[in-house]
Amino acid sequence: MNDKDIQLRILCEIAKESGLELCRLVDDVYRLKRGNKKFYIRGRDFSLNSALSYHFCRNKGITYEILKDNKIPAVPHYEIYQPLYYAYYGDQRKRNKRRVKLIIKKEHLPIVVKPARGCSGQGVGLYKSKRKIMKAAKKLFVTEKEVVLSPYRKIEHEYRVIMLNGKPELIFDKIKPVMLKKRHMEFRNLAYGADVEVVDEKDERYDKIAQLAKRSYKCIGFEFASVDVIDTEEHGLEILEINSSVCMSHFAAKRPEYYQTAKQIYKKALKKALKG
Repeated sequence: MNDKDIQLRILCEIAKESGLELCRLVDDVYRLKRGNKKFYIRGRDFSLNSALSYHFCRNKGITYEILKDNKIPAVPHYEIYQPLYYAYYGDQRKRNKRRVKLIIKKEHLPIVVKPARGCSGQGVGLYKSKRKIMKAAKKLFVTEKEVVLSPYRKIEHEYRVIMLNGKPELIFDKIKPVMLKKRHMEFRNLAYGADVEVVDEKDERYDKIAQLAKRSYKCIGFEFASVDVIDTEEHGLEILEINSSVCMSHFAAKRPEYYQTAKQIYKKALKKALKG
């Protein structure tokens, strides 16, 4: 069962248990209705986040700049731009080359290159020279308007915090990372086979991780999102990225009790959307 099937199964169960009428309109757009009240969801977007906070979370470069502006520890993500799309602003090829040179000088090699609006580790790679960085960016610019560069972190732990209404509903650690040799780095991505371990509220790590996620909530302004927090020996806890579309399908597939946890969180989110 793929992640979309799991998501739909959870949605159908919640609708049945909550007395909601569920109707698919087109693609992954659904209408949920109870009496005269109705609302729409698209995929994992539950109509809870404002358009502005959604836009902030979608772009890793923007997310980083806002977090930095609020003095919140975060992994730097520096944007470079698709030369043709941003040609109005001047010669982006030259600007990109200069910017990459400055980024390398500041952060040192190797550098991680990824789509600014990417997800699930798609298009992410680690590169050890300016030439390879520019080549990777050029390849991504075929489909992307913005690409981000970030310093390499030797991650000891990567936590995902599911936030709803400013409170952490769930924190889990992505364990057993998978090495993708072609991309020259480990991925702690559940879609690639990494496992999970729930962080209990009594765990000494819980409060520190939760407080960092809460700080991001206050400045970004999302209502329902997942915050990825990494822990490294050199930099401690830092926010890696924020996802305004909350995916728990792979988490739910790991164990029956995790399925129920994910279902209860989605149920709370849908209840808030219905009141909305």
